Amino acid sequence: MMEVEDVTLVGMTEDMGINATLYGAIGLAQMAFPGRVRAYFMLGSHATSEAVVASDIDVVMIFKDRFLEGEQARFELFRGYVSHMCRMPLDLSATEEARLLEDGEVNLKQSSLLLMGEDIRERIPLMPKDKWLRYCMHRPFIFMERSRAHAEDEPLRHPFSFPDAQGELYGYDHREHVEPDGTRHRSIKELVTLACRLATALVALKAEAYTHSKSSAIEAHRQLVNDEWTPLFEEIYACRRRWGYRVPAEAKDREHLRGLCARMLEAENHFLGLYKDYLLAELRRGELRYRVMAARRLGLILYAGDEVLTALREQAEVAEEPLREEAREAISRLEKHGAPLRPAA
Repeated sequence: MMEVEDVTLVGMTEDMGINATLYGAIGLAQMAFPGRVRAYFMLGSHATSEAVVASDIDVVMIFKDRFLEGEQARFELFRGYVSHMCRMPLDLSATEEARLLEDGEVNLKQSSLLLMGEDIRERIPLMPKDKWLRYCMHRPFIFMERSRAHAEDEPLRHPFSFPDAQGELYGYDHREHVEPDGTRHRSIKELVTLACRLATALVALKAEAYTHSKSSAIEAHRQLVNDEWTPLFEEIYACRRRWGYRVPAEAKDREHLRGLCARMLEAENHFLGLYKDYLLAELRRGELRYRVMAARRLGLILYAGDEVLTALREQAEVAEEPLREEAREAISRLEKHGAPLRPAA
């Protein structure tokens, strides 16, 4: 019978409930993947002592070298089981040691807490700025898309509309917060996270700078960008400090929050304009996998005019596979939902 390593945490928080969750999750991981995990790190606000009520416990497992055959799929099953067992919100992820050493990292390297295992952060390079910019530019769209109801194959039309124009907070409270006792509350976590993601992307795009947490993104945006969106991002982040992620009970506070949500749509659409330019540039240069990703994203947003379609049609005719096929699928999706068809020859 294979011996399982004892669980001894070298890093802990001041919250005994969180520590108990960490002990339990890491103990189960050690049994599920004996001898395979190089280290466990905590990321996010709990690692930087900036957590509020309802902040997730973000933990990353670093698997030795590369994933073994079937190991990543087993981890996804394990992740689901453990998340449902925990009384506190646990966001468990996994990555390969070899990938970190090859591609570099930012958040893990600069603002993580070693929980157990070997501290390999000094060996991990800082992610190159072009890769960091790519990561930052793609992230906000994830939050924008999932807040808006649409058919699975339907692109979102730019300029975007509110997630819920009739809602008190225009739909930016679309996800609920669940307390450890099971009670549910309206949450502004998606709003806060989106504001910080936009700040992070704009800092990376306009100042070519790294950020490593929500607070560092807001601060860097003030210091390095300082544009018309800076006050909005700061005020939304201030709501997190005042109320955690709950929608406030007082009517005057909700009215203030509603005003911020009303302004958020314009910030989203401003970013999406920059995102279009970034995707068009990505589509025409660099590694094939990144060009494929750009074509896929361009097929998910229906921009006005024919600039996007023209660029996609160029790739559909001359690019190598799989970019050619991805461009064709994007064109088909956009034309199906209202983009102008190619004029007849």
